[in-house]
Amino acid sequence: MKVLVLLLAILLIAGSGYAYLQSQQLNQAPLSTVLSGDKQSIVQTSQHFMEDLKYKDFKAAAKYSLPEQQATLDMPALIERLFQVKPEFLDIQKYTVTATDQSGERARVHLNAHIKILNTDESRIPEIILYYKKKNGQWYMDFASSVS
Repeated sequence: MKVLVLLLAILLIAGSGYAYLQSQQLNQAPLSTVLSGDKQSIVQTSQHFMEDLKYKDFKAAAKYSLPEQQATLDMPALIERLFQVKPEFLDIQKYTVTATDQSGERARVHLNAHIKILNTDESRIPEIILYYKKKNGQWYMDFASSVS
């Protein structure tokens, strides 16, 4: 009987901890992200990037790119390549981080984006992979790789 009570207590504590972690800013990220500072950084950057796209703040979205790419970015064209929808018809409903990879100075984040095509009844859930490079201790999105 004591073993059963102990097991239930452990499950309750683990469930509470999981619920707490999921209620934090990384609520859409896989639990493994909590264990790595680099993974937390790229997941948060990806979430901010998607939020900027959701509200069509292309100037803010461009700031996550590599410094050498920032001057030549055509964000509307990149978004059209990424989602296969013209930016003016794109309505991002929600997005979910499904996985992260990180190896040394490179990383990637897998997302599912629930989008609606404006002026139609069409909805899609494209899978998106955003690629990152670490330069001078900071993670930057590599748009050239992310939208190809």
